[in-house]
Amino acid sequence: MFVRLLAATLLASLSPTSGAAGADAPLPTVSGASFASAPVTLSNGIKGTIISFESRTPTEWAATIQGETGPAVTLNAQIFLPVRREKELPAIIMVPGSGNIGTHHLAEAAALNSAGYAVLLIDPFRARGIADTIADQGRLTWVASTYDVLAAVRYLQSRGDIDPARIGALGGSRGGTAVMMAAAAPFAEAVLGPGKGLRAVVAGYPWCGTQFQSARLSGGAALLVLQGDRDDWVSLQQCQDAVHAMIVGGQAASMRIVPGALHAFDRADVPPTPIPGAITSTTFPTIYMTDTGIYIDPRTGQADPALTAKDFTSYAAKAGFGRKGVTIGSRPGDAEAFMSEMTAFFAREL
Repeated sequence: MFVRLLAATLLASLSPTSGAAGADAPLPTVSGASFASAPVTLSNGIKGTIISFESRTPTEWAATIQGETGPAVTLNAQIFLPVRREKELPAIIMVPGSGNIGTHHLAEAAALNSAGYAVLLIDPFRARGIADTIADQGRLTWVASTYDVLAAVRYLQSRGDIDPARIGALGGSRGGTAVMMAAAAPFAEAVLGPGKGLRAVVAGYPWCGTQFQSARLSGGAALLVLQGDRDDWVSLQQCQDAVHAMIVGGQAASMRIVPGALHAFDRADVPPTPIPGAITSTTFPTIYMTDTGIYIDPRTGQADPALTAKDFTSYAAKAGFGRKGVTIGSRPGDAEAFMSEMTAFFAREL
């Protein structure tokens, strides 16, 4: 989706396998191997069912919109069905960040499941031979992460126990970007067709560095972005701009900014933690795309089909946009604020 250099620096929910990129102690996570082989039991007592579904690994937005979706991949996932059953259940897809599945995902899955939603928690990495994307976001393209969300929608719509018109998505960091872009009309309608996409999306602390210029959500979709005003890993202003453009265009988009909150502020078991080795670039220009996925050169304002990720990499490197050191985690009350806003939104919109 964007440049390899900047993509490698921007988003990450961190994992112990990486040493938390400089944190003093490993951050809590769920083993990909265990997740693929053993059902997870949530705190509410609901046991997951191990499933798999087919996705693709595309490389560019424009090519994917034109139908060139890349090689097939079968992703691991677990689905958690609520005790209280409707004939057709509303469902929420959960998409992890760069460190893959963490304990906060299980806590959020339990809350949503207890509220009556089927929850599909996906592992976008293991089947692709990726442990995480913390050190290099270029290990998996942003368009591939976004495609995974829509592939999960397609899977859920094929099940007889899921209401195909009531599917939502929740993601944080890299996962937040994925679910937010999966709600974009130009992409969702190209992949799934009009009227077949997500109905409600919560994007937690996403990277908003690449946006469709038209700022349109897929038909009937509502979006909530949750971000802290002390997030130093991604640009708060880029996400404000994205949501504002949608609101001006009459879209059902909203944003809640939590005063004092950091990146990954929904991680109740991770106190504010410096990550000195993390590199970020919160001042690089936003990259816009046409509805056909062609990049618009920020230096000229013109769409240029010849532009590639390498061009932006060169631009970013020569201009020296990178810096080191971020802080992630949750203060008392932050994770609860995230959970409250998230569950209330889904109750209204899904």
